[in-house]
Amino acid sequence: MKTLAKLLEATGIACVMVGLLHGIMTGTLWVELYAGIIGVVVFLAGRGLERLHGRKKDAPPLPHGDLKT
Repeated sequence: MKTLAKLLEATGIACVMVGLLHGIMTGTLWVELYAGIIGVVVFLAGRGLERLHGRKKDAPPLPHGDLKT
């Protein structure tokens, strides 16, 4: 699961970079804008998946027996 999250993050960064290079080379800002937005969304999906996976893994175990307060 963590590998998928890292792959999504890398894909998002690559999409932003490709959009930036395409915008610089062709001069059209629309492709750059769309690629940037898509890249940010994909990156944030990967980051959220990574944080969700980390939260589940690092969660403390449930207490058993007496509950002392």
